[in-house]
Amino acid sequence: MSLALAPGQGWNAVSRVASLALGVLLALVPVAAHASEARYALLVGAHKGNADEPRLYFAGRDTERLHEVLVTLGDFPQENVTVLTDPNADRVRTALSRMNARIREEVAHDRSSVLLVFYSGHADAESLHLGGTLLPWEELRNLTSGSAAAARLLVVDACRSGQATRVKGTKLAAPFALPPDVESHGLPEGFAILSSSAAGESAQESDSLQGSFFTHHLVAALRGVADTSADGLVSLAEAYQYAADRTVASTVATVGGVQHPTYLYELKGRSELVLTRPGRNQGLAAVRLEGAGQYFFRQGGRDGPVVLEAGISHEARTARLVPGTYFVQHRLPDRLREARVVAEEGQPLELVKASWSVVELDQLVRKGGSGGRTWTVGLWSRGTASLLEDFPFFPSGAVQVSLDTSALTLDAEVEGAHSGYTDDASLKRRLTLGALRVGARKVFDVGPFSLSGGARLGAAYVDQRFFGRLAPRRWQVVPQLDTLLRADLHLPRGFFMGAEAGVRASWMRVLPGVGPEEVRTPVKPMFAAGLGLRW
Repeated sequence: MSLALAPGQGWNAVSRVASLALGVLLALVPVAAHASEARYALLVGAHKGNADEPRLYFAGRDTERLHEVLVTLGDFPQENVTVLTDPNADRVRTALSRMNARIREEVAHDRSSVLLVFYSGHADAESLHLGGTLLPWEELRNLTSGSAAAARLLVVDACRSGQATRVKGTKLAAPFALPPDVESHGLPEGFAILSSSAAGESAQESDSLQGSFFTHHLVAALRGVADTSADGLVSLAEAYQYAADRTVASTVATVGGVQHPTYLYELKGRSELVLTRPGRNQGLAAVRLEGAGQYFFRQGGRDGPVVLEAGISHEARTARLVPGTYFVQHRLPDRLREARVVAEEGQPLELVKASWSVVELDQLVRKGGSGGRTWTVGLWSRGTASLLEDFPFFPSGAVQVSLDTSALTLDAEVEGAHSGYTDDASLKRRLTLGALRVGARKVFDVGPFSLSGGARLGAAYVDQRFFGRLAPRRWQVVPQLDTLLRADLHLPRGFFMGAEAGVRASWMRVLPGVGPEEVRTPVKPMFAAGLGLRW
């Protein structure tokens, strides 16, 4: 029986069918025979396609990462893995033919075998593009499916327009897709094909991941993240399902559009093909991933390449990493946790014991780590030297709303005050103020603190009244400009405490005791303290 996914099917249906069908039926070689299998892999990374195609950046890295995980966790002997970087079509033909000849020798000695062929590069619906030469799809398929290996797996991560995720306005050419003749003619028994994208879509590579989306998630799956059964084994079914789901999620917001991996396979009632065995200790470090969220492991430090990305819902997973230093980021809905960890050979890495620092949602937005924005609202108690000499100190209260973006934090506030004063001559005075201001601040995050500086522009309604011997009333609208420095301390559950200090310049009319009305621009110091909540 053969099965193919039609490009028009809904992705939710595809996922359910893939999970059920692949998880129960997809099989190429019995698990019990794994130890005696001769495993071979041909990994091809082509940065250069045809002359009119942009150069890909990370096809070679795709093959390197897959090579490392197959050798360390997949029981693929180093001598049985061939890696070709920027070959021409003839070199691929020759390498695959020689590998097939070695596999025939294995079969002659009654030894079961597995063949995996992987390609990352440019392609279209007719052929692979290899540095100006073409390798027809039908020829590659026949060379792979015609191998004497009991199980043959062809994985094609073909980037027809790899720069589409970097350059807006790039026109996407016709991408690679599994040809329809495969469905009509069926597949040989024991043969499976995985494609990184469906018909009408373009596979994409990412600068931040330094690799293609599909291969990046496939390698993570093989490291153990896809081990849903927690048996220490990653089957083809588990690896495909995880890589497909994560590829869809990762490409939702890219210029190239959502990318839906597809598969074709021929069954015949065999048991599952195990691709890797991360449950065994093979000179690697075991990382236990517990707690829902997205985990990102960057090699070396904060700016290092992402070597592992894992999406965890509720069930814990164990992944295997090469020993070394990693910068780990754990993304939660409202915050990001960060820690530097050291993975040691043969030792479990328990992230619960790591020294985590917490980046709150507003800090995350300012770092460009979120596509959204965050709002804060705060109540502030403010004090400033009065605009009028008769009122030496002027306390006030304010409600402030802020919007954090990756570039600036935008503020809007409403301030109100009411103050009375009686002089030695028993002349009572009352001053009422209402103000509205808007402004912007540049914020810098330092651990649990946020330091910022900026300005606000607005106007205040000032109403001055006298009681006693004389009862005049004076009011006016006073334009104002604030320059300020601010510090916030982040508290649990989205709360924060803040303090501001700065100067306020006002433009106002003053009627002195003697003489005509004057225009003054007093500059007064001010300070404030507040408590708020962000969401």
